[in-house]
Amino acid sequence: MASYDPNTDYSDLIAAEAAKGVNANRQLLAQLEASRNAKIAAERLPYAQTAVYTSELGRPLGYYEATDRSDYINEIYDTAREQALSALESAYESALGGYDAAKAAVPGTYRAARNAAAGQAALTRQSVNEQFAASGLNSGAAGQARLSLAVAAQNALSSLSAEEAETLSAIELERAGAEAKYRAAVAEAIASSELERASALYDEAVRVENSYRAYSEELLAAWGLGLTGAPLADSGAASGGGGGYRTAAREPREEEKDGASAPKTSDAALLRDQLGRIPGLTGENRAAMVRDYYANGRISYDEMQELLAAL
Repeated sequence: MASYDPNTDYSDLIAAEAAKGVNANRQLLAQLEASRNAKIAAERLPYAQTAVYTSELGRPLGYYEATDRSDYINEIYDTAREQALSALESAYESALGGYDAAKAAVPGTYRAARNAAAGQAALTRQSVNEQFAASGLNSGAAGQARLSLAVAAQNALSSLSAEEAETLSAIELERAGAEAKYRAAVAEAIASSELERASALYDEAVRVENSYRAYSEELLAAWGLGLTGAPLADSGAASGGGGGYRTAAREPREEEKDGASAPKTSDAALLRDQLGRIPGLTGENRAAMVRDYYANGRISYDEMQELLAAL
């Protein structure tokens, strides 16, 4: 683990060094970041460790051509997942409504069936009584017949009640099964969505990584850096005596060859020429160059604003 000073605020040091832009010491930034991470781990500070500079240490200076669209991908998958879950929920609620309606209808259906059975039993008793009275059967035989009819009627009612209970139980069982299927479908939809999201984010990371381009030698020279990222030594060809950017020596104009005096090209004009000449610059690259020129005192505030507005 890297060493660290408990009394040092490494975040401030990193910010100060990183503010130098292309002139920042990448080796120093990596060391500061490693010390910050070591301090966070050792003292269990409530901050996230980073690997912004340590991961870039062995990489040549460069930039990404592609814009990372991870946020857009996450937004798409969040929306798709919410829509899928909403559809599952709607289907589940609809199924529950059907089960509730079926359950609510069962008592009335079997009440009517029991009433019909009781009515039919009453008619049967009346018919039997009339037959017994007409045939002159003794009271013992009539009583036995009435008892048999009563038992049959009670059995019919009990059978209907048992059938009602079985119907309600079957509905509850189907309802429970629907809930289990709904929960399983939700879990599967989330898992599938997250798997697809992870695959899409990985593909996006690969796409962005593959768009990485090393700076050309011309661009690095314009920034005052060699191919290794080390600052170039100041030379007579570098304008502005120690500024953050150097410009290659230009050929003298014809008037200068003849000894005629010519107005000196301003740093703002030279920078404008560089911005249009150096290939591969992103908008952030151009803005950083303009701001560094201003920070080094090579252009005025108004010239900086004019150049930024033209980007």
